[in-house]
Amino acid sequence: MTIQETIRGRRSIRKYTTDPVPDEVLSEIMEAGLYAPSAVNYQPWYFVAIRSPNKLEELKHIMQVAADRTRPSLEKRFAAHPEVIRESLQFIAGLGNAPVCVLAFQEKPQDQYVKNQSNIHQSVAAAIQNMLLTAWEKGIGSCWMTAPVNEGLGDEIRNSFAPDKGELVAVFTLGYPAQTPQMPKRKENRFRIE
Repeated sequence: MTIQETIRGRRSIRKYTTDPVPDEVLSEIMEAGLYAPSAVNYQPWYFVAIRSPNKLEELKHIMQVAADRTRPSLEKRFAAHPEVIRESLQFIAGLGNAPVCVLAFQEKPQDQYVKNQSNIHQSVAAAIQNMLLTAWEKGIGSCWMTAPVNEGLGDEIRNSFAPDKGELVAVFTLGYPAQTPQMPKRKENRFRIE
């Protein structure tokens, strides 16, 4: 698979099979994040891959709160599509039964070079993208979520899973796809070359 095929083929997967992600594949996915570019080479990321059933259940309790808090915005955005609301809420709360959920944190700033937190978030986002593309290339689906961050649950997740780290940036699921979503229509006029 070429990089263009991977980029164009990757989809957000919200339903997974029960097959576990092999250790060596999960390690390759996680390691791919470490090769992302970062502001002033700070490499500000820290990732926790949750796969034990007990830890996943603990996370799902928090994600249920995120789903409940997200409901009003989904109802507003997708008022004409109640099935999208229902499926989105089920996915957020249950993580699509993914066998792995990765928590993406930023490290606590250590020096004067980190004056702008958006630089840090962009660096962590680049690392996440590396991992999602690597996963897809290996036949593993994923879905990037910010619902727990948007709904004020980042500190609760951090305190439960990585209390010595900085802010939670995002959460993403990993697993073998149990669905084949169609590519959403791409918006036009989103770049120009001068």
